[in-house]
Amino acid sequence: MNTKEKKIKWNSTLMKTYLAGFFVIAFFIAVVVLFYRMVYTERTNSIIKDGKISASKSADEFDKYLSTNTDIVNIAAYTLDEMLAENRSEKEIQDYLVAQSTAVRKSVNENMTGLYGYINGRFYSGTNWVPPEDYDATARPWYQKPMGNKGKITILEPYVDVQSGNTMLAIGKTLSDKQSVISVDVSLDKMQTLTEEIVRFENADIEMVIDGDGTVVTHSDINEVGKEYSKEDGSLGALIFSTIMETGNDFFDIEYEGTKYIVYCAPFLDDWRCISVKNSSQELGSLNRLVFITIAIIVLIIIMISAIMMGIIKRSIITDKAVAQNEAKSLFLSNMSHELRTPINVVLGFNEMIIRESRDPAILSHSENIKSAGMKLLEFVDELLAVSENKEDYEKVLSEKDNKESVEKTFLAPTAHILVVDDNPMNLIVFKNLTKRNEVWIDTADGGEDAVLVAKRNKYDIIFLDHMMPGKDGIEVLHDIRENDECINQKTPIICLTANAISGARERYIAEGFDDYINKPIDPDALEDLIIKFLPSEKVRFVEKEKRKTEALDKIVIPDDLLPLTEYTFFDVERGIRNNGGSPESYKTLLQVFHDSMDDISYELEGYFHESDWKSYTVRVHALKSSARIIGAPGLAEEASRLEEAGKRNDIDYIKQHHESFIREYRQFAIPLEKIFPKEDIAEDKPVADEDIIKEFYEELYAAAEDMDCDRMENVFEFTKDYSFPEEYRDDYAKLKDAASKFLYDKVTDIIDARRNA
Repeated sequence: MNTKEKKIKWNSTLMKTYLAGFFVIAFFIAVVVLFYRMVYTERTNSIIKDGKISASKSADEFDKYLSTNTDIVNIAAYTLDEMLAENRSEKEIQDYLVAQSTAVRKSVNENMTGLYGYINGRFYSGTNWVPPEDYDATARPWYQKPMGNKGKITILEPYVDVQSGNTMLAIGKTLSDKQSVISVDVSLDKMQTLTEEIVRFENADIEMVIDGDGTVVTHSDINEVGKEYSKEDGSLGALIFSTIMETGNDFFDIEYEGTKYIVYCAPFLDDWRCISVKNSSQELGSLNRLVFITIAIIVLIIIMISAIMMGIIKRSIITDKAVAQNEAKSLFLSNMSHELRTPINVVLGFNEMIIRESRDPAILSHSENIKSAGMKLLEFVDELLAVSENKEDYEKVLSEKDNKESVEKTFLAPTAHILVVDDNPMNLIVFKNLTKRNEVWIDTADGGEDAVLVAKRNKYDIIFLDHMMPGKDGIEVLHDIRENDECINQKTPIICLTANAISGARERYIAEGFDDYINKPIDPDALEDLIIKFLPSEKVRFVEKEKRKTEALDKIVIPDDLLPLTEYTFFDVERGIRNNGGSPESYKTLLQVFHDSMDDISYELEGYFHESDWKSYTVRVHALKSSARIIGAPGLAEEASRLEEAGKRNDIDYIKQHHESFIREYRQFAIPLEKIFPKEDIAEDKPVADEDIIKEFYEELYAAAEDMDCDRMENVFEFTKDYSFPEEYRDDYAKLKDAASKFLYDKVTDIIDARRNA
């Protein structure tokens, strides 16, 4: 080859190299841009969602609180109108206001200052307060403002009471004579506390309530209460209020003094608003360092790839003189594969720095994905290097890799026998659903005492044992089994089920005698790994299953009958379905159990609260926390978790302050769930079950309960759904169905035994 030919070949090769380098650089830039768009969008959406939850919760609580007090004013106005029409005496009017004020303080609001008003030309006070001689009621805002809004409830601007330091506002209404006004002062301390707590628990950086005129009613900074943002200029509050008035949007971005904020508003009472503000500059600031590191990685990679490519080309041209063309291609490919390891290792190294130093969950999640993809790429380069000299082998590797990626392993263990112990029936349902495809034989127990009895009777391969349960907790049951030489499960592996997995939890549980532990809600892959780890190898048979090849299959599709739940912000239906192995039907079963048990659980919690049985209260609210997490109700779960922690540290004041609002929040779940599970009406056109059918129903259900076979019990109820039971059996039927849905096998047999002996 002459010099001219060499130059042409060199230039051609150089051009190809530059083009290849250009595409590599473009690829890396595209990956970085896409990555940051994903992280930024995800973080922004998370901030908006948190703001929506905080603002909506405040609005609901505020609306309920004010509605109660407006009802008091409306009732008093109605009664006073009748008294005026009947020409009742001044004494009768005064006596009514005193009696009504006393009744409201006792039954509704102990902090109420009492009803007062200007009626028929005279000032009255439900607390018997006597004003000074120069007191002119008609000159007061509580009289003048309702007079300008006759016949309607009027809420005045808040003010801070000088004597008590409490934030107050007045609610008033004119009477039918158009000259009299009845009013009441309302303390906003409870709402101020709620506003401050939202910030304290880091759900927002600033939380406030403003009325339609821009006056601050409550604020996480109490010094802001009473300010009129509509009349201010240059403050953050004034900017927020003016933006709301100009745009009318529920949420928006603003910048104030170089800091960016995301604002979410929840309207109530026509033109009042609860507002949550998040400092997005601070929230998104952790991305800046990541941006710098990634840019440094890209620059380094570009420099290294350029140097590597030039070196490889030079070596390939030199080699081309000495060896045959096919050998040169093979060597080039081998060198390329070998040299590419260096930048890949650099990328993985910098990514590891991100994983170690970042505290942001979204960034860590994406960094783990980069790590996984990088390791796969490194593995592929190794395989490419191993077969670079043989094209056929190379194609074979690609084919095998495609086949390997298209399938994954699962296991079957039809002879395995596992006991699951949990006082929460929803957790038992989830566990059975997650192991159904593995064909494992599952027994359940709904409490510690029952677990000890079952463990003495049947030999199990593994026992999964809930930690917090009423009566005997999981640790006590563990010691009962381990320390009983006559128990056939003394050496059986026992795994702790816990919703309180904190740092050092594994070491604590193993020190107690557990073999391992798993978090709730249960991760399906982690559960399978544990079962495989502790089952005898001869009972496990691995089988291949098709791997989902597209992200579309990973997306949860919410069925039509569950769509009404998506209208409520306190439900995360997708999360609930994922917690149940991706099965909407299993999720619906859990929702049914959650719905059916609401009255019982509310009654229990109220009972423990009024009896000051804080230990039982803590255990019950712990179980409710777990249930809420499973069905995708993170807000309720978080509130339950706070009450549970308060119970553990014996913070009774916190429980007393938050119990009532928690019960209200819990009970509101009945509204959407009743759309999914309307109360069953007894169909008149159903045939009445005769004695033979009823006898068969009891016998089959009894046998299924004795065998602890929940699927069989479900089939029994399925068989009877087309029949109407006689009146004397309906109560039993409802109790049996409830007990079966909660896996209370002993209760099922007890009800049937009582019927047989009646």
